[in-house]
Amino acid sequence: MAHTEAQIRRAIKPLLTVYGELNTSEVKNLLHTVLTFDAEDNIKSKTRNETLIIQRIGNIVAHQGEKVKVYDEGFIVDKNYRPAKFSLLNPISNKVIQPNEVTTIKEKTKRFIGRKVDWEKVRDRNNEIGDQGEEFVLEFEIDRLIETLSLERAKAMQNVQHLSRLQGDGLGYDISSINDDGSPRYIEVKTTSGDFNQPFFMSENERRFFEEYGDSAFIYRVYNFDKEARHGNVKIISSSELFSDFTFDTTTWKVTPK
Repeated sequence: MAHTEAQIRRAIKPLLTVYGELNTSEVKNLLHTVLTFDAEDNIKSKTRNETLIIQRIGNIVAHQGEKVKVYDEGFIVDKNYRPAKFSLLNPISNKVIQPNEVTTIKEKTKRFIGRKVDWEKVRDRNNEIGDQGEEFVLEFEIDRLIETLSLERAKAMQNVQHLSRLQGDGLGYDISSINDDGSPRYIEVKTTSGDFNQPFFMSENERRFFEEYGDSAFIYRVYNFDKEARHGNVKIISSSELFSDFTFDTTTWKVTPK
């Protein structure tokens, strides 16, 4: 079934977390990196020389009555620009991120967009425990925002996005969320059934991502995970802790606590 405008708006939010701001043409060119188009999406429009899903992106702007509108999904669309500009909204300050922040985000993102798919990563994530671990962390992170930022559950859910498997890897992380100041938080989930000392795998692309994004990137280390109960322990590991407290084996890509 073709994606609706509401579903497209929800997909635009994680796209903006790695670009800061985009115009309508850029959103049309990049949406496929965060949303898998189906056969109906790719049907040619009867009224425009583009596919239906691309037309629907334009419809978001066309159907917007106000010149500037704040969307519940966490971004602002400003029609004073041509093409219209989509900007990431800080959910804590309720302001768009500053131009210098946009520049920094875009410079970092350039290093990761367009790289080859890490098939080892995809294979790892396709296993059952990895998938269940991500679902577990999704709920864990929503609860974290409710408790630490006193957000309503609906607001917390809007700010925690679980990317699709292939697209999530293409952007360099599994789940997007926010830090205490409302800035983007990039979460990579590593799940094992064993204890905390059991090694987990981390590809070169993932390691580079953590080097580049620094304070914004976190490992959510899920261990003692019970697949039947779908529950385990979680330790949040910052980028600095990852590089100081863990050993990387560049032959096997195993990561082990020191």
